[in-house]
Amino acid sequence: MPHKTVYTTFDLSQTLRADLKAVAKTLLVRADTEFIFAVVPGNRRLDIMKLKKLINAERKKMGERACQKLKIASEAQIKMKVTKKAGTLVPFGSLYKQKTYIDKLLLKNKKIILNAGSFEEAIKITTSVYRKIEKPVEGLFSKAR
Repeated sequence: MPHKTVYTTFDLSQTLRADLKAVAKTLLVRADTEFIFAVVPGNRRLDIMKLKKLINAERKKMGERACQKLKIASEAQIKMKVTKKAGTLVPFGSLYKQKTYIDKLLLKNKKIILNAGSFEEAIKITTSVYRKIEKPVEGLFSKAR
């Protein structure tokens, strides 16, 4: 979906006249030495402690070591690891061989709007198709603004 240039999830929802709770906000998070993608509804914020709990539950199932330190990636880390333009992060960690974690509240929508990797394009997709393509780890790790 082409649209006018926007830099925030809120502006994207306003431009497309979409409900903010159906617009995905993607964050790159550093979990110890690896990076993961965290996707939350645009009307909510990332709860880092809840995400850490979810990551550690997932790691325990896989027989992996628990995550000790979790931190939102810096703009420099985003540019180095994923994309040259901060703010254009797509919610497809699999493209970078990284895990994607998605907040279940976003999946309550039949269709969601995702960043398409630019400030002028977005993707509208059903949650069932997104789940099938990305196979994200699902959990509740956002909090009200």
